Amino acid sequence: MQNHHRIHQDSKRTWAMLLLAGVLVLFFYGISREAAYQGLSVQTHAEVQNKLLNYIGDVRRALRRFYHLPYLLTNHPDTLAIVKGERHETAAFQVKLTQLDKAANTEGWTLLSTSGDVLASSLIDERFSRPDRLAIVEQVLRQGEGVSLVNKTKGYGPLYYLSAPVFDDLNIAGIVVVQIDLSFLTEQPIASDDLILLQNRQQRFFLSSSSQYSADWLNAAQLNAARLNATRLNGSQAPTPDNKQTVERQTRYLYDSTAISQWRFNATPFLGHTVKLDDLKWSVSYLTPYKPIKDTANLFAWGVAAVLLVVILLLIIGQQRQQKHRHQQRIQSLLQESQRRLKQMIDKTQVGLLLIDEQGSLYDLNPMAKRLFGLPENDHYRIFAWELFDTGNPHSTTLTLLKNLDKHNELAELNAVETIARRSDGSVFPALFSLTRFPWHDEQYYLATLIDISKRKKAEQSLQQMNQALTERVEERTQALQQAQAQLIETSKMAALGRMSSAITHELNQPLTGLRTLLTTNTLLAERGETEKVKANNQLVQKLIDRMTNMTSQLKTFAYNKPHHLHAVSLPDALNETLRVYQAQLADIDVRVRMPHDTPMILGEGQRLLQILGNLVSNACDAMANTAAPTLVFVVTPTKKAVELTVSDNGCGASEEALETMFEPFVTSKKIGEGLGLGLAITANNVRDINGKIRVAPNSQGGLTFTLTFQSVS
Repeated sequence: MQNHHRIHQDSKRTWAMLLLAGVLVLFFYGISREAAYQGLSVQTHAEVQNKLLNYIGDVRRALRRFYHLPYLLTNHPDTLAIVKGERHETAAFQVKLTQLDKAANTEGWTLLSTSGDVLASSLIDERFSRPDRLAIVEQVLRQGEGVSLVNKTKGYGPLYYLSAPVFDDLNIAGIVVVQIDLSFLTEQPIASDDLILLQNRQQRFFLSSSSQYSADWLNAAQLNAARLNATRLNGSQAPTPDNKQTVERQTRYLYDSTAISQWRFNATPFLGHTVKLDDLKWSVSYLTPYKPIKDTANLFAWGVAAVLLVVILLLIIGQQRQQKHRHQQRIQSLLQESQRRLKQMIDKTQVGLLLIDEQGSLYDLNPMAKRLFGLPENDHYRIFAWELFDTGNPHSTTLTLLKNLDKHNELAELNAVETIARRSDGSVFPALFSLTRFPWHDEQYYLATLIDISKRKKAEQSLQQMNQALTERVEERTQALQQAQAQLIETSKMAALGRMSSAITHELNQPLTGLRTLLTTNTLLAERGETEKVKANNQLVQKLIDRMTNMTSQLKTFAYNKPHHLHAVSLPDALNETLRVYQAQLADIDVRVRMPHDTPMILGEGQRLLQILGNLVSNACDAMANTAAPTLVFVVTPTKKAVELTVSDNGCGASEEALETMFEPFVTSKKIGEGLGLGLAITANNVRDINGKIRVAPNSQGGLTFTLTFQSVS
């Protein structure tokens, strides 16, 4: 047990080491990935800052060459003449504006009045909208100097307006405006996946270096994000945006408290840095994708995890080699211990074991077998196994098999066969013999087991004698019970006869007394010659005789024998016939019939079925005699092999005691003279005679429900 426990402990230790190794690998993978991610984020953030500062310098240098352009016309004589109202110089001045536009590579030159009206312009289209003109005029009048304005119209490139005031003495009389297309600002060389974004003072994007994430796309996405955030703050259901464009921006702090800006366009993350240009009121952002950072961090983390995994595996392999060496030593000791214990078990077992070779010679046997056969305690026996069994029965299965083991070979199998074994002194004893194939040391042997069943045989003989005595006692008791049963049947018959006699006496005494009285009266009336009264009394006599005849007919029906042959009967026809016969009694009763049109035929006998239904209808009518709104419901339900009929009324019902004896003969709740109590007994007998079943139970309307089950005929 200790060796097995050690092996189990080593196995648990190995699995624990593997589990710990897995946890360490995952832990160091997560730590190294986060460390690499943080370091790369800091490095990338610094690179983005440098790139952004370089780009801002390029932007300022590019814009600086346009700042002086509007001042070229502020002191021009034609400009002063036009703003003073001399319009005859307008055509020549517009030609001059067009020449300046081409020479300066701008998008248009315009001279505005202080009210925002166009006095002269080189523009052909109307992209310079009046709101933009009014905004420029307002700023120039407020500041008294030149101003700039950025405008972005959806579907067009961004325009940069540079303006300068035109003074008449000390008053501003007009404004010169130069339009510049800012698309050239995205022509600066940047990495292929990096983005440069420019926003105006209203934080609307007017320029983007990406064709995928254009300024129009970013403005639409920013509007969608603002709507969703406003809806969440209000707690209402989020509306469905016009498109799936979204822009998210948040600040994240690294381990060294460095704040980095994270942008997300449609779930695509970017690391960015933004600088606000106070003089221009612009916000310039430089974005680089997060994916290379994450890929590099993952690659670094997997490298660390792989190195750690290799180190751990080398340690585990070394540990496994040591454990394997220890296990081999333990297994060797376990094998030796197992052999020793097996020998002890074989020596101490209470079953005789015999090892027999293919020729049927006895190769070895255990001490118990030696004691059973009375053999000496030596190690070598030059005898055949069949010699240890009684040879007096040449047809013995055991003897035949042991003598021909080499012939039977594969079929040489026996299991718990009773045989007679013979001891060395010649005495015999009953034994239970089993034989099975037993390969050993690459050779074919047979293992035989032998159990002495002498005690069991004696016990079987004793048990057989006890069983014989018990059988005789059972037969005696059976005869006594049969006699008692016969006496009980006779007693039951006499009791039934007594109940029947009592019922007949009660039912017939009254009409007989009436008959005697009427006959005596008729004699007196005949002597007086009152023939009319005699005729009236004779009618009463006839009614009493009919009543007695009806009682005796019930007894005759109760004594009917079971029909010899059953045949197919239509339950719907029988039910309709019954309702027709009892239509007078049912005149004031609400009769309801629920029956499928394809109700199958049932097995029965027509007259008995009519009598069954008639008794149930008559019984229901009697029960509902005092019911205010009597209702009688018939429900026919065909099943797979039967047809079920339920008859429900809302009459007076019956008690639990009455339900138990309802189908017994001569049991009735009616008054004397109203019946013998045979109606439901006859019904139950008729149902049983046609192989049906009947039961009764109270219903929710206070009445009774009779359920009849008939065999269906396919």
